[in-house]
Amino acid sequence: MTEDPTSLSRGQTNRAMRSFIAASGLWGIWGQAVGIGTAAFTGFALHLGADESFIALFTSLAYVLALTQILAPFLNAHIERKKHFIVGLGSVEVLLRGSIVFIPLLFPTEHRLMAMVCLLGVSMFCGHGVSPFYGTWVANAVPEHIRARFTSRQTILSTVTAMISGFAIGQFIDLFRGSSEDTGFLWVFTVGTIFGLLGYFNLLRAPFPREEHARDHHPKLADLIEPFRDANFLRAVLFYGLWTLALGLAGPLYSVFMLDRLQISYTEISIFNACFMATSIAGYRIWAGLIDRFGSKAVLQIMVVPSTLIPIVWIFNAPDSYYLVPVALILSGIFFSGIGVAISPLVYSLLPQGEKRTLYLASWSVAVNLMGALGPFLGGVLAYQLQDVHWEWMGFPITNLQIIFAISAGARIVPVLLLRGVRDTKDTTSRELISQMRRGNLLSYAYNTALFNIASREKTRARAAEALGKSGNPLAVEQLVQALADASPRVRRSAARALGESGSESATEPLLRELLDGSSDIRSEAAEALGRLGNLSSVDPLIDALDDDDLRVRISAIRGLGNIRSDEVHELLFWHFGSDFDPQTFPTLVDVLSEREDRRIVRPTINNLTHFRSSAVRLQLLNSVCRALGAGDQFYRLLSQEDTRRIDSIGRLFRDLRADLSTAAGLEPAQRPVLVGLCDALLSAYEEDRTSDMRETALAIVHTVRDSLSGRAEQAFEVLSIFIVIVALNGFIRQNRETSSSVAEEIFLAVCLSHMGKGISSIST
Repeated sequence: MTEDPTSLSRGQTNRAMRSFIAASGLWGIWGQAVGIGTAAFTGFALHLGADESFIALFTSLAYVLALTQILAPFLNAHIERKKHFIVGLGSVEVLLRGSIVFIPLLFPTEHRLMAMVCLLGVSMFCGHGVSPFYGTWVANAVPEHIRARFTSRQTILSTVTAMISGFAIGQFIDLFRGSSEDTGFLWVFTVGTIFGLLGYFNLLRAPFPREEHARDHHPKLADLIEPFRDANFLRAVLFYGLWTLALGLAGPLYSVFMLDRLQISYTEISIFNACFMATSIAGYRIWAGLIDRFGSKAVLQIMVVPSTLIPIVWIFNAPDSYYLVPVALILSGIFFSGIGVAISPLVYSLLPQGEKRTLYLASWSVAVNLMGALGPFLGGVLAYQLQDVHWEWMGFPITNLQIIFAISAGARIVPVLLLRGVRDTKDTTSRELISQMRRGNLLSYAYNTALFNIASREKTRARAAEALGKSGNPLAVEQLVQALADASPRVRRSAARALGESGSESATEPLLRELLDGSSDIRSEAAEALGRLGNLSSVDPLIDALDDDDLRVRISAIRGLGNIRSDEVHELLFWHFGSDFDPQTFPTLVDVLSEREDRRIVRPTINNLTHFRSSAVRLQLLNSVCRALGAGDQFYRLLSQEDTRRIDSIGRLFRDLRADLSTAAGLEPAQRPVLVGLCDALLSAYEEDRTSDMRETALAIVHTVRDSLSGRAEQAFEVLSIFIVIVALNGFIRQNRETSSSVAEEIFLAVCLSHMGKGISSIST
């Protein structure tokens, strides 16, 4: 594959993306100050005498002027310095948009609205003229595999700056309500214009990809039809165009509804918008990763269906009861963030290579915006025609605006159906995506994905990675696989462990790669994680790892195999246990086999106690012996108890032993009184802290029981279980006293004797 001569280098790509993201942040502030449909713009228009129909007209005008983009393909080959063209024409757009604030100073009342239409019209003409060139710049500069995540970062910064500035603007304008509103709007529009200009000037530092033009190609007006011969492109245009139309029916009227009908203050509106933007930010983070992995269509199908119901939520509000307004905005933030992030990658995936990209972008934008223009236009017509409508339903006053909201909801059904026919570059269906989202804890996945992506501290990212694994959601796997290559070893280890917790079969292959990579520093974590996943394809690599040079890998391979529930694996582990004695891995082998109650390890473990000087390791081995005998975690629980409580617990075990032996039907009647007397002596020795006497008495009990049970071939299985306990006790008592502490010895004797007593009492005559 040859390198594209028009592409940017890695460093240039990074500079370009940083510039695009910074510009979006600055334009977020500009948009809140002078953007059509915002509270500030709507309030200024109402201040000049506009009504809801006129405000809808502004939005419709913005869509109609998208026809400007038809010129882009014809200008493309004639504009040499495209970056300067974008910055220059974009700056004119910003200046003209901000100049509307001077209308009250320059025009009489009867001409103000027309002057506003003219200034906005020329401004939007410039903005649409820039749009295809800027879109092509972004499409050429941003690598395809990260477009959704780039769009997410870009939109998040824009949303954050818009949220902060929107709140500040709302509070600021409220200070000037009344006779001095002109002054408040003047400051807001002026400062917003400055930020808009800074956004375009910021683009001057971004590199522009070199373009190669076909010398013999001269675009014609008929060329704009060419993209629509692509059936998939046409279906996508119809889907998004009609979706935009349906949104536009009510879109410009929500601000009018809040300001004029519900009488909500600018400050409250800015707070509600902050809720919308905050949920949007979370949505951008979550949906971007899903789009890059599963494609735009699957995410869009999930988002657009519930989005059709949001206008209905707006209907049930009144001036003294508008609690559902923030609910509607929060839902919009969740769903429209996914739609917004998904559209750009979908459009870019439809574009051909070369200079035709500008042609396709222009055709897309013109078609979508022309259809979208019908929305606000029809909304304005309906608002005018239904202006006298007013009745009450379920205690809520229903006016023309609420009827339009309901129509907007119904109009969204058609594009939802059209989306089914659009093909994406990835063939994942929404059903498959939903099925994965439903598994595990989706809320935990969403929160920790956002935390992992936002956090810069190792500790926080490592905790988030572990929580992603515990969420049990398969969508977390890709994030965790990427984290295996994190710069932080702490994060890498956490990611490997989390993949083991994920339970996803797709996590097996990346973990195997880490285990087999001799240079990886997370091989031991990968080995244990593979065991937790339990995939049989991991068995052979884990068996090979039992002979690895790295002790940590050998120990982790044992634990990994111990987690794979297979009789063959169990026997392989026991075979390894019975091979050459390795004091470094022996305790782990004993621990793993004891969890399966493999009683074959009892005698070798007791015999090898003296090889370990560490008291902690000896305690671990004794605990494993008790577990292998079937006593569960009784040894460990007694060892962990406070002294007084432990003394009572051990005394109770010795008394239970006496009771079991005194009534055991499986013992010879003549032996029962003898064993009762020995149990009394054992309890007395324990209470008087005579360890040596305890040991001798326990041996006497063991020998008496052994002699009494000898020759019971008809109950071989039950007797064999008791004899294994006897072997453990006999071997332990006869060893050197230094093998374990007196407390550990007392606990071990109590647990084993108690377990033996329960076994004897279960034997019938």
